[in-house]
Amino acid sequence: MRLLVLVPDLVLKGPLRSFTEFLGRHPRAAALPRPLLRKLLVHPSLHTSVAWGGTLNNMRHAAIARSLGVDARLVCPSGRDTYGEFNVADVPYMKWTDRRDDDVVLVPDFCSDLADEVKGKAIVYLQVPIHLRRDFDYMHERFTLWTDSPHMLGLCKKVYPGKDIPIVPNIVDDRAFPFIPQSDREPGLILAFPRKGPEYIEATKAHYAKLGGKYWHFELIDGIPLNELARRMRRPQAFLASADVEGCALPPQESMACGMIVVGKSASGANFSMEHRKTAMIAETPEAAAESLIEIEDAALRDSISKNAHAFIARYFPSGEPREHWRTTLKNYGFKLKE
Repeated sequence: MRLLVLVPDLVLKGPLRSFTEFLGRHPRAAALPRPLLRKLLVHPSLHTSVAWGGTLNNMRHAAIARSLGVDARLVCPSGRDTYGEFNVADVPYMKWTDRRDDDVVLVPDFCSDLADEVKGKAIVYLQVPIHLRRDFDYMHERFTLWTDSPHMLGLCKKVYPGKDIPIVPNIVDDRAFPFIPQSDREPGLILAFPRKGPEYIEATKAHYAKLGGKYWHFELIDGIPLNELARRMRRPQAFLASADVEGCALPPQESMACGMIVVGKSASGANFSMEHRKTAMIAETPEAAAESLIEIEDAALRDSISKNAHAFIARYFPSGEPREHWRTTLKNYGFKLKE
């Protein structure tokens, strides 16, 4: 018996990337009959040009399970590690077509219809609001459903009524994101991801300037491997959370782990680790964000928030709740664990 965690192949160039990006831009094309798309792609969602945070989170889940002594593997169409420098876990790969009937398979929400193809037991991990679809026999006793936040749980209960859905812990890598005090960071540097809410970011900058703020200056980054992101996150004092919709909401949590102050949107509660003026500064509008930036020009407030945030998020380090979660889960599935 093995634990298999399904991940898409990362395609960074060539015609396959063009085709998968076309499907992403044209939902109607992606809704073509599955048999037709299978002939072209195996599954329209199992090839991607982005190393999504949810996928990296699932890689870490596989790594923790493997560290407990079980045969845990990452499974994808090619059977190869296509992530390279974007990979975050030392876990072997295998082909999706090589699975066995007694394998326990973790199926991500963006291809939840594949759960019905799993002969044995499957875990469908519901991480992102836009991927909640009732396209598999979710009430079947073979299937376990997981989610990752109170906000997601509320949405899942509406889409999958009658099913018990536990909230499982995200995994925040404290080795990649070690805590660095505010006093050891670059004064006034704030990080933002323009891929998520660029209008919010620009409006926040404009409102901050109108308020006469001069302390904070912005650095925008996107599309870099996690190791490079972790390196860059050693410098800033703050992170602007600009996304309207979040899944795992890992960037804010990684910011908390390493000592940055999170300022910005709660993403309708997906950023559940944010508690205003205690672990973060919640600001749903650019005006509120600018005012929060003025407030945290106070070094004492920044120091207090950064320490509180780190203390809160420590529960999600691999040695904490995630390891205990997997120890219990694997025993329930009948796996034998190392002592």
